[in-house]
Amino acid sequence: MEYRFTLKDNNRKAYNTFVWFLFFLHIVAAAVFGLNAEDRDVKLGIYILLGFYGVIYTVYFFFRQQKKTMETFSFIMALLYANFWLKHVGVIALFIFGVVFLFVTVVQEKKTTVFFSAQGVHLTRIFKTIMYPWQQMDNIVLKDNVLTIDFISNRIIQAVIADGNETVDEIKFNDFCFEQIHKHDLV
Repeated sequence: MEYRFTLKDNNRKAYNTFVWFLFFLHIVAAAVFGLNAEDRDVKLGIYILLGFYGVIYTVYFFFRQQKKTMETFSFIMALLYANFWLKHVGVIALFIFGVVFLFVTVVQEKKTTVFFSAQGVHLTRIFKTIMYPWQQMDNIVLKDNVLTIDFISNRIIQAVIADGNETVDEIKFNDFCFEQIHKHDLV
């Protein structure tokens, strides 16, 4: 038998925190550019940009409970950031911003999965897959959509199973893990 679960993890939370960090960083950067600019047209452009930031945040605030709001907000802000960096710093800064933004966007879409097979437990994270043989396990329990993996070394991994996974009979899964752990104890 084999079991595969996708876990709820903090990629989305970290991504949202990063987007808000960029948002406030650009507000500060635009304000500093606006205060230090000598040219009236540059100052006016910066102040208009700051106004756009305020309007976009207000719209986001009212629609934040809707699906895909954060992705839309991130994309619109990325376009404004790109325009800001291209206009005031140059192509290299725009390129660096684009690479970082695309990297973070791709990483936040990756999911953490756990795969249980006769060989062991395969934990696939953002950048690598770790295979833990059954001999390293002390106990594995799935109860109320919470997966607990207890290692012999007293290390514990505990995570909530994400919505959208196939429904698994917890008793059969727990029995499978128990059998695998104890089968490898005898070897």
